[in-house]
Amino acid sequence: MGKNNLLHNQTLRTVALMLASLFCSLMFWIYVTESEGDEIDRSFSGVQVVFEGESVLRENRGLIITEVGTTSARVTLSGNRRVVSALTSGDLSVVIDLSNITRAGSYSLAPRVSYSTQTDTSAISSATTNPAAISFYVDTLDRKTVEVEGIFNGSAADGFVAEPLEITPGSVIIYGPETVLATVDHALVTVDRTDVDRTLTFDSTYVLVDTDGNILESEDITFDVETVSVTLPISAVKEVSLVIDLVEGGGATEKNVKWSLEPDSVTLMGDSETLSGVNSISVAKIDLSTIADETYTETYKVVIPNDTEITSGSSETTLTLEIGGLYKQTFTIDKSNITCTNVSDGYTAEVMNDTLEGVVIRGAQDAVESLSELNIRAVADLTDYGTATGIVSVPVKIYIDGNSEVGAVGEYRVYVSITES
Repeated sequence: MGKNNLLHNQTLRTVALMLASLFCSLMFWIYVTESEGDEIDRSFSGVQVVFEGESVLRENRGLIITEVGTTSARVTLSGNRRVVSALTSGDLSVVIDLSNITRAGSYSLAPRVSYSTQTDTSAISSATTNPAAISFYVDTLDRKTVEVEGIFNGSAADGFVAEPLEITPGSVIIYGPETVLATVDHALVTVDRTDVDRTLTFDSTYVLVDTDGNILESEDITFDVETVSVTLPISAVKEVSLVIDLVEGGGATEKNVKWSLEPDSVTLMGDSETLSGVNSISVAKIDLSTIADETYTETYKVVIPNDTEITSGSSETTLTLEIGGLYKQTFTIDKSNITCTNVSDGYTAEVMNDTLEGVVIRGAQDAVESLSELNIRAVADLTDYGTATGIVSVPVKIYIDGNSEVGAVGEYRVYVSITES
């Protein structure tokens, strides 16, 4: 019994010693790995090439980087297994220092490898790049002002028309290598809209175009503004008839008149709200009492609404007017039937004419022939003469008492003597 217990205790001690030894070996391996560790070599592809000091080169020295040989490189690192294994290509960059470059020309410089901030760089013993040097060209930074042009490739809705694009600003400043800028002819805005029925204003980007109309794409060019304001003016188009306003008089009414205009319509373009209320344009107000002849012809200007323009038709139209079915007779008005009205206070007016001859009365024949000269009066209105004195020529209005179907045709005047009372 005692012998068995002794053997059991010895076995336990042996196992305990083996476990302790294994634990110590493990701790020692961890210590060595953490402090020294196995050193490995590892390559990283697609590491980005970065130019350090590019903004200073551009802004202070007027130079710009072009024609870069490669934008990425392969990096091989030697160092602690744990540290190197944890890295990715995104944690690295290949840096070219531009601080010593002061003039344009071709360069090939050896880069340095840069690491992310959380990388333990003390665990990395060496770093190499492939290629070992990065080639690039440094060009003179230039500026150029180019006009901004616009093209509307869409369509306006029915009854509307698109006018030329309005672009603000009308020119932009571009910056880049002198050799690249020399190929730029202008900037271009393209608008692709269909069935547009109202004016549009929006911000738009633009592209650069050479003299052959080819779009230029270059990462070396920058702009003073990235977008421009574009207005696409849309106007309504409407055909509007031309008319006249007739004022009945001289025994003539609309039923006695035939008239025509040539042209008799115009096509207007302008603001849609303005044109919505315009269906016709009156070119003249015709007082029939002033037209003595049976045929009257006159040309008038077509006065159109503000903010519109004529796109089809003429700015002038010719009126042909005919008066028919009426009878005319000439009468003489005695001085007793010529009076003055609206004489200023403190003044006296006396008609100098003994008679007013050659007064033409027009109307239906039986109505005209039934007239007596006693029914015809001439009245001179002195409202516009105020306190004027002396003999003046005054227009008169002809009145026919008791007959509204006839009227005087033409204009008549009498001489009036105005004196202070």
